[in-house]
Amino acid sequence: MTSAFISADQGSEISEILKTLRQTMPDRSRLKSNKRLLEPDYRPPVVSRRLAFALRRVSEIQFALTLVFILTAGCDRQADHLNADREVDASASLSTEVERGPVKVTVEVSPEKPRLSDEPRLTLTIRSEPGVRIEKPPFGQAMGDFVIRDFHEPVPDVDGGAEVIQQVYTLEPTRAGKLTIAPIVIRFHDERDNGDKQEHTIESEALTVEVSSIFGDDVPSLADLRPAADPVELPVNYASNWLWICAGIGALLVAAIVVWRIRRGRTLGERQLSPQELAELELGRIVENKLAESDVKAFYVELTAVVRRYIERSTGVNAPDLTTEEFLRQIVDDAIFADDEQVRLRSFLEAADLVKFAAFEPEASDIKSSIERARMFIQLQRETSPEFAA
Repeated sequence: MTSAFISADQGSEISEILKTLRQTMPDRSRLKSNKRLLEPDYRPPVVSRRLAFALRRVSEIQFALTLVFILTAGCDRQADHLNADREVDASASLSTEVERGPVKVTVEVSPEKPRLSDEPRLTLTIRSEPGVRIEKPPFGQAMGDFVIRDFHEPVPDVDGGAEVIQQVYTLEPTRAGKLTIAPIVIRFHDERDNGDKQEHTIESEALTVEVSSIFGDDVPSLADLRPAADPVELPVNYASNWLWICAGIGALLVAAIVVWRIRRGRTLGERQLSPQELAELELGRIVENKLAESDVKAFYVELTAVVRRYIERSTGVNAPDLTTEEFLRQIVDDAIFADDEQVRLRSFLEAADLVKFAAFEPEASDIKSSIERARMFIQLQRETSPEFAA
């Protein structure tokens, strides 16, 4: 077995080493007669030591080559078995064939029963007679329940006078079970001399491919699981429960006391402003900002808004959302203000509307007069208000 691993160069080298060994090795008679060779301190010649080292190297090489040969032979046999199994699986395929007139369509899927980890190959073969023009199906992203991973078209061939067109798809199953490959529709034009020169279609049959999981028949089933265990009652510690209940009640009481003190402090420290006081603050801000000098129209809008908000806060009339006519009509009908105050308010609002909607340019004296009218109306109402009268 080891001779099969020794090349011609190694064989010649070993022959030279053996020849040298025979020449340098002493005879038995010489060895017995020479007492020097038997002495403990005797050292053989240098040539003998080199020869022994070379022979030891040759033995090591032969052993290593023998081990490699054994491992390689075992792997080759295992690879042969695997290849044979793959060839057997690949030889089994699922196919369907449909023929219509001058066109024959064959769809073949290999292997017939792929696993979920496999990538089966679908081969579409179209055979047509001369004079028939084929429209090949377009390439898509999926084919039924399979995802297309690769696609290529071999060079068209001629077999027995018929033109052969092929499309080869590499598929990937999306799940295990019975997956369907939808029918493939092919259009062709019969342009033969005896053809009808019309467009026709031929449709292949649907294929059902059974895809097995990686585990095969060893797939675990939920039915094999043991039923749920009965609930286990935990021991009740009443002392601990009462402790938590008391702690929770105490926390709620502390939170309630804190909230009450905060609200009480705010109530005592802050007094809610009256509608008159709010109106005077808003009017003072408008005057301080000098809005009349930059935008007189916006100034009159803000000025009338102060008066309208004041009336809404003090009387409940939705003055900001009403027009001037609607607002004046409502205060007259409801008799909210005295007659002289209604006249004063009407004059103030109508003068402001001239600026807001009629593009009237007021003088500085008119602006000052409007501010005084608004302030006087608010002050008069403050003086007659029951809150301040008390």
